Amino acid sequence: MQPTLKSIVSRFKNKKIAVWGDLILDEYVYTSAGRVSREAPVLVTEFEAHEYLLGGAGNVVMNLLTLGALPLPVGLIGKDAAGATVRELLTRNGIRTDHLIKIGNFRTPLKSRVLAGGDHTKKQQILRIDTLPPDPVSAGAYRKLVKTLLAVMRDCDMLIISDYLGKTVLPGIFKTIKEEFPDKISALDSRSHLLDFSGVNLATPNEPEFKNIFPQRKFSSDDDFIKAGSELLEKLAVDGIVLKRGQKGMLVFSRGQKTVALDIFGTAQIVDVTGAGDTVLAVLGLGLAAGASLLEAARLANTAGGIVVMHEGAYPVGRQELLDALP
Repeated sequence: MQPTLKSIVSRFKNKKIAVWGDLILDEYVYTSAGRVSREAPVLVTEFEAHEYLLGGAGNVVMNLLTLGALPLPVGLIGKDAAGATVRELLTRNGIRTDHLIKIGNFRTPLKSRVLAGGDHTKKQQILRIDTLPPDPVSAGAYRKLVKTLLAVMRDCDMLIISDYLGKTVLPGIFKTIKEEFPDKISALDSRSHLLDFSGVNLATPNEPEFKNIFPQRKFSSDDDFIKAGSELLEKLAVDGIVLKRGQKGMLVFSRGQKTVALDIFGTAQIVDVTGAGDTVLAVLGLGLAAGASLLEAARLANTAGGIVVMHEGAYPVGRQELLDALP
């Protein structure tokens, strides 16, 4: 008898998931739109409030938490204000921070979004400023990261890798982990480094990343995506690929199985796509850890992603919220 999607979600509870990746601090600066400056043709806004949320691998962690799992974040943070805020947000939510490696010459990734609007209008994002780690990470820090990952993996159900190019995730480290734990399931979301992680169990590229892997292809039809996805399965030696196509839904590639297209869940009138990929990655990983097939996990992730894009900012989907949305 096939398990229902709801029964799979019920098995999410207390799954121990190692999350290795770039812990990003998302800063939201809310302002009220005022006037045009006399100094330059720019908008002058008046500060109202700050808000800080966890982004990148931190958003994956938050989604795992709200879905009932026990996430264990592993990554690098700086000895800076952003790093302290990341630790504070994790601690406030009851998430362990003892596997975070604090480095003196490392800048914690920070994405600052400035939003403006009138008193009775919706705030709109008018500017984003990214602060990324510019300096090389020392070999000693990476050795400590490997040691930490190996220790965490011994007691985890699976590994989720969130690579936002913030210098925390390296292919060589993944190879070491894979050699030590060949039977542990691993799911990866990598910005433009996907081909460097051969042997990962599941990859979750979005459409632009997918097209960049095949620069000579025109992708004029769905059949072009299906052929390229089948080729990528072999190239990466992965068990499955979930291609995120935005409003076109998902394509699910499984080794030895026919490619399946999933339409988006809910309406195409999307509010905000921020963090949707993190949610998809978290639910896919949890689904596999709970014993679901890739297609079952993808159906759950597709539903969760549809919920998230109807909210502003990095919104972690709740377990009951997901259950309520399932048939």
